[in-house]
Amino acid sequence: MDNTKVPNNMVLQQCLSLLPFDKFSSRFLDYGVKKLTTANLLRIAVAAQLGNWTSYTEMEERIRSMTNSQELFGLTRISRSQLSRRINDLPSTYPQGLFLVAARKLQELTSPQRGIPSLGRLNLVDSSSLSLPPNMGKWAYVTKDKNSVKFHTRFVLTAPDMGYPDLVIPSTGNVDDREVVMELVTDPNAMHVMDRGFVDYNKIDEWIENHISFAMRINEKHKANRLEVYETPPNSHVHLDAKVILGSKSTKMKNPLRLVEFKDDEGRHYRIVTDRWDLKAEDIAEVYRYRWMIELFFKWLKQHLRLVKLQSTKPQGIWNQIFFALTAYCLALSVRLIEQSSKTAWDVLRLIRIYIEQTWQAFWNALHRKPERTSMGRQKSRAPAAPVQLDDAGVARVKPVGEIRRKTAKYFK
Repeated sequence: MDNTKVPNNMVLQQCLSLLPFDKFSSRFLDYGVKKLTTANLLRIAVAAQLGNWTSYTEMEERIRSMTNSQELFGLTRISRSQLSRRINDLPSTYPQGLFLVAARKLQELTSPQRGIPSLGRLNLVDSSSLSLPPNMGKWAYVTKDKNSVKFHTRFVLTAPDMGYPDLVIPSTGNVDDREVVMELVTDPNAMHVMDRGFVDYNKIDEWIENHISFAMRINEKHKANRLEVYETPPNSHVHLDAKVILGSKSTKMKNPLRLVEFKDDEGRHYRIVTDRWDLKAEDIAEVYRYRWMIELFFKWLKQHLRLVKLQSTKPQGIWNQIFFALTAYCLALSVRLIEQSSKTAWDVLRLIRIYIEQTWQAFWNALHRKPERTSMGRQKSRAPAAPVQLDDAGVARVKPVGEIRRKTAKYFK
């Protein structure tokens, strides 16, 4: 945002202004509702993710404490029980639609980016799980010791250090990745990168016939009948580049694939199948390394947003919480891109939380503040570290590392 054109409103107000909440009003859901309309409910739920409001009780108190809550949310107070009830009853198509609007905004902001050099745009496809309490999540039963839900995600990598989710499908934990993969692998202009859980010979044949590019890891158990072996560069970490047919007599693919086998820096062995014949074998290995970006995204989402601690045990409430967290991620990333900041998405979100009830000018100054330190900082010494001197200081009982721990305590007079 150009700071000269933005009115000096509160930071939370400016962030929420990036999304058209009022377009999600509903005559049916809002019939007879005086204050907590659908649009205002969506604003509050996204604000709770941006501000890291940890519970419905905190959401209630935050709204009550804000001097301009009437302008932000159309109300000055609301009970936690009403918030909980409305979010659990809200049809998930509304939070999902809001997330898709936020994702499309990121698509516009990242359109000048061309993806990974020599590889183009990559669509990383994977899923992550969220655990539910054993006694209150029986509808999400997976095993006798596990109740969980999943969110199957397509993560668009627009640059080596930039990406965003553009499609997410929530499910119960017993839904296999292969059951939803055809909804995620659809873009003919991107290369889809997947792990071992998505292997399905019929689906792979369909992608090849529809000219949809992919790179997928396979297990050692998958039989690859070699039709042709290509030469690999000397001293390369790639030790096999071949044209193969996957499967046995009973389950055999119709179309040939390219199989690239390589080892990483730690000596772990990988087998990647792809329909990209135009890339070098080293490029195929490099493509799969970028799959780690979606794992980092899942970690980011669970660490920095209200997602691991589920605020509901009802299906619709959980789906809504997932979409609200994703929308908040998209908003933080949008602010970073609009401001052309070199800070990470977490740095931007952290500053949003610090300045959330202050003016946009204060946030803008912090976001663009240059480092004050001019020196290289304290340099590490190559001298061996001095041993730590153990001292109980009269208040603790200490024992050097490695000293034998007795099974029975000795009593001293």
